[in-house]
Amino acid sequence: MLKDMDFGVYGKGIDGYVHYSLAMERIREEEENRKALMDEFDNDEDNFDSDDLDSDDFSSDDFGSDDFGSDDF
Repeated sequence: MLKDMDFGVYGKGIDGYVHYSLAMERIREEEENRKALMDEFDNDEDNFDSDDLDSDDFSSDDFGSDDFGSDDF
């Protein structure tokens, strides 16, 4: 019965079944990895505290000078 089954682009019979099942397993693993990565990203956003940044932490020297005519490259 399995040898008569058609799995579309994956082929027919036992070869098609093996290719199909490997593809479905790979899709599930990728989805789990993607979900874990998004969960980690969401947790990092939750840990960000905007009170940790003060305006005194940044000065114009941190971003370069406003002197565009100098040859200080």
